[in-house]
Amino acid sequence: MIQKIKTIEIIKYIISLKAVRWTFPARRHHHPLTALKYKGFICCLLVFFLSFSVSKQVSAEIYTYEDDNGTVHFSNVPTDPQFTMIIPPKEEPKLTGKNGKQNNNHSAFNKLITDKSYQYGLDPALVKAVIAVESDFNPRAVSEKGAMGLMQLMPLTAKDLGVSNTFDPASNVDGGTRYLRYLLDYFNWDIELALAAYHAGKSRVERHFGIPPIPATHAYVKRVKSTYKKYIVQ
Repeated sequence: MIQKIKTIEIIKYIISLKAVRWTFPARRHHHPLTALKYKGFICCLLVFFLSFSVSKQVSAEIYTYEDDNGTVHFSNVPTDPQFTMIIPPKEEPKLTGKNGKQNNNHSAFNKLITDKSYQYGLDPALVKAVIAVESDFNPRAVSEKGAMGLMQLMPLTAKDLGVSNTFDPASNVDGGTRYLRYLLDYFNWDIELALAAYHAGKSRVERHFGIPPIPATHAYVKRVKSTYKKYIVQ
């Protein structure tokens, strides 16, 4: 962790203070790098540097974004929706059975899902369906947008819910189930709207007075409902 923090701080210093300058002698057929090429080259170089300099023992992910002033920010704890993950967390070895096949994670979380669902007044089959579609029961799952854990909580959502460790199954399911219950209450228990809000955000559902015209969101709602029906009859 110390090695990673030092690396990030050095990079932030290089970018924000423009500590590095590249100059080229005025020779024939040689042209100075344009500002755009220079920035792209530096960003690529930094990503390459980070991938090797971060300790192998560190499992946390790294995010970055460029502000309006052109300053590039790096963090392992994103606090702004503009952050994009550039280095994913280190995957932990998956459990395997005696025959070398991966164990089924469905049953491993059944009690947790049932307990949290009843605690917040939800059908366990619905919560289980959301988890199946969101992460396929992988507690270390991370999306391209930075959603994490079994119920794929975004960093800001997790913070609002008081979830400090999104990769902890109990904390993640507790926060995700509470959030799902909140959305169901907010949309008068309209499951389709609640699921759309869980996927695309509450504000988008409100803005469009229904499921927003996002193909991925429509597909998500359809998949969760279909999976929900399967779990009900089991």
